Amino acid sequence: MYRRTLRTVFLAALVTIAAALPALAAPTISVEKPVLDFGTIPQGKKINHVFTLKNTGDAPLTIIRTKTSCGCTVANVSTKTIEPGKSGELKTTFDSASFGGKISKTITIETNDPATPAYTLTIKGTINEDLVVTPRQLNLGQLKAGSSRDFSLTLENRGERTIKIVSVTTPLTQAKAATKKQTIKPGESGQINVTVAPRAEDRFISGFLTIATDSPAKPEITIAVYGSVIK
Repeated sequence: MYRRTLRTVFLAALVTIAAALPALAAPTISVEKPVLDFGTIPQGKKINHVFTLKNTGDAPLTIIRTKTSCGCTVANVSTKTIEPGKSGELKTTFDSASFGGKISKTITIETNDPATPAYTLTIKGTINEDLVVTPRQLNLGQLKAGSSRDFSLTLENRGERTIKIVSVTTPLTQAKAATKKQTIKPGESGQINVTVAPRAEDRFISGFLTIATDSPAKPEITIAVYGSVIK
């Protein structure tokens, strides 16, 4: 009985001491608005934004590194260490030149926050293209060596100004491209005709078309071209 009472008293004392000890200090990353929705913008516009990073914990927050989901987004922190209760800035720039339609890009912040070692920020919105090319890639499928096949691309002007097609070129010696319409007015469409004639020694065809325009938003559009060759 005495031993049981002594053990009970000892355990109670341990609980009291543990309750009196302060919790281990740790940093906590917090961002008031982790998602930036920039709405609708014209293709080619750059979005500059500053995310405010706050340390709501009770130990210094260390920014180990930042990672973006693609090269279209640049992110730089104002400081690598944020003291408890203080804030830092993450300056970001998103370049819309290579995108169209709805997009969503992320920035991952790696820190010493034990609860959230990887904190994700999001940049999203809709990008209006002046000139939309369909299809965005030219899949030739299987071609027979020694013969030729014709393909076409459609150009649609969704902008507010007339676009001039300056040139359509390709480094592929097996392909020739031409457009009948040199200028495309808003709401109109044009067409690029591509003729591909594989050689006897070809097994694959892989390259691209470059469409040069006078559009300030995107003066060059690159279309991948690929296919296989059978004898």
